[in-house]
Amino acid sequence: MELNEIITLCIFILVYAMIITRTKLRNIPFWLIMFIGAILVLGFGVISIDSAIKSINIQVMAFLFGMFSITSALEKSGVLNHVIRKILTKIIKINHILVIVVILSGFLAAFIVNDTAAIILISFAILISKQLGIKPSAILVSIAIGINIGSVMTPIGSPQNLLIASQSGIDMPFITFLSILGPPTIINLFLSGLILHFYYKKNLYRISFSQEQELNYFNGSINYNNKKIEESGIKSNLIRYSSTNKFAKISIIVFLSTIGAIILSEVFKLIFNVVYLDIGTISLLGAASLYMFSKERISILKSVDYSVLIFFIGMFIFASALWTSGLISDILQIFPQISSSDTYNNLIYNNTIISAVSIILSQILSNVPFVATYSAYMIENGFDRDDVYPWLMLAAASTVAGNLTIFGAASNIIIVQSAESRGVRAFTFLEFLKIGSAITALNIVVLYLFLMLYNSYNL
Repeated sequence: MELNEIITLCIFILVYAMIITRTKLRNIPFWLIMFIGAILVLGFGVISIDSAIKSINIQVMAFLFGMFSITSALEKSGVLNHVIRKILTKIIKINHILVIVVILSGFLAAFIVNDTAAIILISFAILISKQLGIKPSAILVSIAIGINIGSVMTPIGSPQNLLIASQSGIDMPFITFLSILGPPTIINLFLSGLILHFYYKKNLYRISFSQEQELNYFNGSINYNNKKIEESGIKSNLIRYSSTNKFAKISIIVFLSTIGAIILSEVFKLIFNVVYLDIGTISLLGAASLYMFSKERISILKSVDYSVLIFFIGMFIFASALWTSGLISDILQIFPQISSSDTYNNLIYNNTIISAVSIILSQILSNVPFVATYSAYMIENGFDRDDVYPWLMLAAASTVAGNLTIFGAASNIIIVQSAESRGVRAFTFLEFLKIGSAITALNIVVLYLFLMLYNSYNL
């Protein structure tokens, strides 16, 4: 191992140790940990400043800024509060809530991209946990796990799925993903919801919301006269939702138009191969229209969670340094080599290796940077558009790998960072690992067996 790799390994161990023990370090924020890692790899010359700048994915940054702006408008206009109130009036038994949260999070993530779902659902989690008296981490963990599982079943469910769909050249990827990965994903959502239900059972209790009037919303802490409210120590300005509220109307129209444009753009590109706008551009256009037509533009701009944006900048630089140092290449050599083949035995072998590598390296690089590098590795080893099942195994394994540790998926970081920026304790590294390890094992087994059975059926 060369000196550059040793330095990189030491920095990686330091960063990972800080993530694991952050609660003992006065809850040092994730963005600061990752920023420290980025500064260290730059300072020790592991990566040049020019390479660091090029490693930052502008599309992802644009997407996050745009969606943070739009969801902040939904929250401030009272739309999210209105939706939560309607949902709460439909809940009969509170001990069903985690199963419902997992399934809803999963389906939402499958069609609007997992990072978008994380941004949208964080407010939902905080509000509903406050109203129902549930431990916030129970709802937040359920959302994180539901998002990671649900985003498996479509090529627009996660950035790594988009990369695989475009780089592999799979025919009709939208239909392929949904038809093959849809059924096992639905099974995983239901089973994972049940596991979370029993795991957090002591934190749940029964309560009836048969009448909307019974909802003492936020225990009377909400004032709907545009005055400041306190929500678990969070101060904000919320406006009561009304069908005549112009701010609410603009927020809803912009949100639905942006999500619709993302879906249509992906579907048209994947199916009809027509002009394509990436999700970053669409999100920015949506945010631009919001800032243009809303009088609350300054308030919205101030509410954007810039700490998450800083985290992503640091993550891109840090992950790029891990790769360019040669450390990841050395790690890949530890695993048996894979190669394209039509035989069933070789498919079993390839999918086993792909699953193992995906789960392990996604914890080091996070799943998006991992897929970006590993897909190139697969192409170099002869995998093409005809190797549908190995590509789908890569998509499935790298995505559910996000359920093993916080660092396995960017959506996990978004949830934790956004919750903490609102003054709510999310979940620790070990807390997530404890329940996530069991769910990850279950998810991988279901997906692996289903892909092999599906392949056998079609042979």
